[in-house]
Amino acid sequence: MLSDYLKGNEMTNTTTQQDNIKTLSTLYALVGAGSIMMVIPYMLLPYAGVACAFVGLMSAYFYRWRGRGDAIMVYHTTYIIHTVWISSIILTVGIILFGCIIFFNGDMSVINMMMADVEKGIVPSESDINSMQHIFVETNKGLILTAAVISLLPYPLYLIFRTFKGVTKLTKKG
Repeated sequence: MLSDYLKGNEMTNTTTQQDNIKTLSTLYALVGAGSIMMVIPYMLLPYAGVACAFVGLMSAYFYRWRGRGDAIMVYHTTYIIHTVWISSIILTVGIILFGCIIFFNGDMSVINMMMADVEKGIVPSESDINSMQHIFVETNKGLILTAAVISLLPYPLYLIFRTFKGVTKLTKKG
């Protein structure tokens, strides 16, 4: 009778561990997919990527709270939470660096001309602003691409690396 109970309890622990591994795999998939979608500049994919990462982060907080007694669940959810927050810091620093590179090294002549007109009291129309933006981007295209690679690429690389490392640790423990 007692041995049947212990066998049933052992099966429950194995089932719970398998469920936890599936849950953690889903969380890693959300963060990994989000990190990939965020760097694809096509339509709404970056926004979907942010949404995936946000859902993964909130779910990690929930499952860490729920699985307080399970060391594997707590370790991996904390790992996911740290990954998302540290990558957010890397992204913030990258955006600031990107702006500084463009501001200090870009050809600002078209912006300066428009600002001179504004100082004279000439209010630019929306089409004037759009054409100024187009000219600015065309003039600084090479610098914008170089600055984006230098300052923004560490963000998805970090997220993908940490996600891969977490999944590798999960599969070794699971």
